[in-house]
Amino acid sequence: MINKALRILIADEHPTQLMHVERMLNHMGYYRIAPVQSFEALLALVQSAVEPFDLLIANTEMAVRAGVDLPRLCKGSPQVHHALLYENETVPVPELLPQQRESVNVCLTRLPDSEALKTLMDIVDMPTDLIEQPVTVVSQRRPNRKRPALKEAAFLRH
Repeated sequence: MINKALRILIADEHPTQLMHVERMLNHMGYYRIAPVQSFEALLALVQSAVEPFDLLIANTEMAVRAGVDLPRLCKGSPQVHHALLYENETVPVPELLPQQRESVNVCLTRLPDSEALKTLMDIVDMPTDLIEQPVTVVSQRRPNRKRPALKEAAFLRH
C-alpha cells in the first residue's frame, strides 16, 4: 500500500523534466512533492526542513555548477533519507533485500523512466513491518537533580 505521507523533493533546472518526474510520481499515487528549479532552493529546503525528506530526486548538474558533490551531500545529510540522482542522459535500480534498506542512493546517467522510478519507490515505500528497526536505549538525564532508579530501560524505535 502506498504511503501518501512520504515527503519527496524534486530538483531540476529544466521545467519539463521536473514536471515529467512529478507526473510519474503522481501516477503512482505520491502527491506530497516539493519541486524546485535551482540548487540554492534545494539547499535551502534541505537545510531548513523541520522533518526530513524521504526521497530526493535531483539532477546533479545543478550541484556541479555550484561546486558541490551532491551524492556526498546526500549521504552526509540526516535531512535526506534516500536519493535518486541523475544526469541528462535508463538504468535499472538495483534490487535490495528488506534488511539491506537503510538508505538508498542511486545515480543514473539520464532522467529516470517510470520503471526505474517505480522500482525505487517500492524500496523507499517498503512497509515498516518488513524492516528490522534498530533499537536504541534512551536515557533522559536532568542536570542537578536526583534521578530515581529505573527498573527497566526505556526503548525508542527509529
